[in-house]
Amino acid sequence: MKIRLFNIATIIALLLTLMPLNIIAASVNVTLTDIPTKNPGDTVTISGTTSLNEVIIKAIRPNTTILYYDVAVPINGGYTTSFKLPIDADLGNYTVVAGKGSDVITDEFTVETAAVVRTNANLKALQLSEASVDFSADKTEYTASVGNSVTSITVSANADDTEATVTINSEKTNSKQINLMEGSNTVLVEVTAQDGTTRKIYSLYIKRPATRIAVPNVPILVSTEPLSISVPAGSMNATMQVPTVTLGTIKHATLPLIEVKVVTSLGIVSVTIPAGTQITAPANWDNVIKLPEIQSNSSVSVASGAVSTVVEVGSPDVTLTFDKGVRLLIPNQAGKAAGYVKGSIFTPITETISADTQAAADREIVAGGDAKIDVGSDQVIWTKHFTKFASYTTAPPTTPTTSSGSSGGGGSSVINTDIILSNGGTVNQNGVVIVIPDGAVTSDIRVTVDKVTNTATLPATPSLKLVSDVYEIKKDKFGEFSKSVSITLPFDKTSVDLDKTSVAVYWLNEQTNQWIQLDNTQVDKANSTVSGTVNHFTKFAIYASVKREASTSAPGSVDFSDIKGHWAEKSIQDLIQLGAINGYPDGTFKPATNITRAEFVSVVVKAFNLPAKDGKVFVDTANHWAHNSISTAAMHGIISGYSDTTFGPDDLITREQMAVLIASVNKMELVADGKAYADSSDVSDWAKAAIATTTSKGLMDGFEDGTLKPKGKTTRAEAATVILRALSLKQ
Repeated sequence: MKIRLFNIATIIALLLTLMPLNIIAASVNVTLTDIPTKNPGDTVTISGTTSLNEVIIKAIRPNTTILYYDVAVPINGGYTTSFKLPIDADLGNYTVVAGKGSDVITDEFTVETAAVVRTNANLKALQLSEASVDFSADKTEYTASVGNSVTSITVSANADDTEATVTINSEKTNSKQINLMEGSNTVLVEVTAQDGTTRKIYSLYIKRPATRIAVPNVPILVSTEPLSISVPAGSMNATMQVPTVTLGTIKHATLPLIEVKVVTSLGIVSVTIPAGTQITAPANWDNVIKLPEIQSNSSVSVASGAVSTVVEVGSPDVTLTFDKGVRLLIPNQAGKAAGYVKGSIFTPITETISADTQAAADREIVAGGDAKIDVGSDQVIWTKHFTKFASYTTAPPTTPTTSSGSSGGGGSSVINTDIILSNGGTVNQNGVVIVIPDGAVTSDIRVTVDKVTNTATLPATPSLKLVSDVYEIKKDKFGEFSKSVSITLPFDKTSVDLDKTSVAVYWLNEQTNQWIQLDNTQVDKANSTVSGTVNHFTKFAIYASVKREASTSAPGSVDFSDIKGHWAEKSIQDLIQLGAINGYPDGTFKPATNITRAEFVSVVVKAFNLPAKDGKVFVDTANHWAHNSISTAAMHGIISGYSDTTFGPDDLITREQMAVLIASVNKMELVADGKAYADSSDVSDWAKAAIATTTSKGLMDGFEDGTLKPKGKTTRAEAATVILRALSLKQ
């Protein structure tokens, strides 16, 4: 690019010789800033200052035709305008004229670069109005399913390169409504790159099933194709049968999109199961799913409530759970309460969902949970399990009995509630102690703890022995906790030999029908209690398992399903062999999960084999599961809190906090200068020496983009790697 500026004085002198006197008297100072070098396709910005009330700006091609003509109204004497050079802009000199009348100034630039040719024919986004696709620019074929009631769908597509063009079914557009026939519908999205010749075709196959009529006592067979079922009025025992795979004591099935519409006296009751839903059931399930059927209102009893509708769906004998939200619409029941019956126990559905969408249901509803929402005059229940559902009206509320200790009751016959404020608190009901940290909830919640009286329907694990009551813990607000809560349960220590068995708190995953051990198990033999941490409520119990003999396997022999080939696999395996960190009962390690300050301190204390000592006890660690490790670390001088009273045990540990702790436990001589990173200026002053030391010693690394992310949260994989490196350096 070549820029040539005219001599301003020469231009003005020439204008003065040509202008009439009255024009000369009106002359003002018009200035034009230098125009930087530009390439074809770039944006040119012209600006300057003047006392004129408007400025006319022209850019003229080498062939003297006007390219752009703009009027800019000055603000405080300044004017500016921009235009974009075309990709095929002519080469040569361009003249820019700015001013008004004879009060003008000119500038010139030269375009010598050949036109840029781009061959990017990728899509950046592909969306459907009535379905979803897992879009990837490199994937060119997609299959989506809709219900029979969906007769049209809008396809929207955006090219990755804004200069590329998109056509949908041969029409040049970024969005097109497609009418759908029953069966498979093909939609072709073609992207033509800026060069005009490079093309890429994305194929959409949208399936709209024909409606099948259900016949009583004749199951409709489910395949991999979407299914639309209509159940006529008065039909009884309409069912569908799904193919399953049995793994141990659990059956699994993957369902296509299934929509069911049942004609009833209430209106049309409908169920929609999204495509790809994983269903889980006990091995004794007969693979049959009962389609929605209206039952007698007297089949459900609600304390202090009048039942208005009962809908049974699923299987009357076993529990069916789903990994995605399933939508059940009960017509003309808006404004009423809802609940379900399972194992003869009625449970109100107290959670509400933020929107009547699949995305909200999948995101907001916990495993085996439910939520409801009113849509017009209808009640919609989003659920991750099938059972008998009921709509009902409630009597005026009564004041619940608040308990601060054991009620001696069980099941749902006794109401024991504690209100927890948004700044945290402790619940003590039925012998169960729940510690909810500050910041775990965003508003006040009501917590209920009940003993489960009917345990016959709960799953049993041969390797585990139940040594406590089973407790169901609920809260009246929807969603998981943003920080882990501590749950402590009592157990019968006379029923176990603690020298030969391990005890831990487990939670029931009703989706997989399995008991899962809580994190951070702590056993208090003197008080016969066990605690652990979790981020949600469900059913809890203490189970005992036979202690394993010390492993004689060589380091690296630990097998977790999610670390095979992981960059931190060796460090994770070695740290587990040292007994400093554990995996999860489901056979995973969760390397990408962030680790809290308490968890990190606990691992460090174990890894470095620090002798237990009674040290500092912070206000927020006195009742914490990791109080012994935190106290020990404080006594050894390797940690400090946010203040003299606060440690923040459940806060996620940052990378700079990790650096300070590692440098402290390793008693490293701090250095002033370490490796330089693009975001080194983000390091807090109190962590600069520790960051410099740990990075210069190779204990911590930066990222591929040249950053360190000092305030980023530390993952379990990162923690394992840094701790192992620190141990190696200490040795």
